[in-house]
Amino acid sequence: MAAPMVIELIGVVGVSTLFAVSAGYAGRWGWRGWRSRLKASGYRSEAVALPPFRPLTPRAFVTSNDQGAFGEALTLIMMAAEGWRPVNGKPGTGPQGIDGIFVRQVEDAFEACLIETKTNASRYGARQMANTKLCEDLTRLYVTCGDPVLGALYARLYTGLTEDDPAVTKALWRHHLARGATEITALNEAGEPQGPVRLAPSQLHMEALAASLDEIDRARRYWTGVYPL
Repeated sequence: MAAPMVIELIGVVGVSTLFAVSAGYAGRWGWRGWRSRLKASGYRSEAVALPPFRPLTPRAFVTSNDQGAFGEALTLIMMAAEGWRPVNGKPGTGPQGIDGIFVRQVEDAFEACLIETKTNASRYGARQMANTKLCEDLTRLYVTCGDPVLGALYARLYTGLTEDDPAVTKALWRHHLARGATEITALNEAGEPQGPVRLAPSQLHMEALAASLDEIDRARRYWTGVYPL
């Protein structure tokens, strides 16, 4: 009795092994088939179509304030890409103050740019970027910063505005999220537009910022991630 049972067991094991080996070869050849298809589909001489730009609408944000914050963050990214460093422009935790203070050292020359950011059709008033108002903001920043290095920098910006130093400039940035474009306008002493409007592409920066928010704000407190159909 024992011998037939052993033979039967060996037969079962043998059949199982045969099926396993066959499945392995089938899987291997199947994967090779898919690999050949992938290689054929991605043949390097053929043009590869990239996904189209996905515009953003107000529905992508929980509130209009979140949309405005997205615009200010977009300005930060675009300026950093050009070698500018951001400096805090708000003396408190609220939105009051200067939207963006950016500085950089080009060889031995110091440059600074103060920016007011607007997103889509949000309203701009020249008073927001008038030198008198900015000097008040810089005074508060100087008094409250508690950092001698930052204090000296705020004092330098204050002097630059009051003495019309060309190293200290001002601009209005308006981001059009549905187009992936940013209008940049220089501002005069009174905060009024001065000179031509420069159009800067911002699609790549927008996509990078949106992808970052998908990871950071998974609870969807500020960012809904809803794109237009």
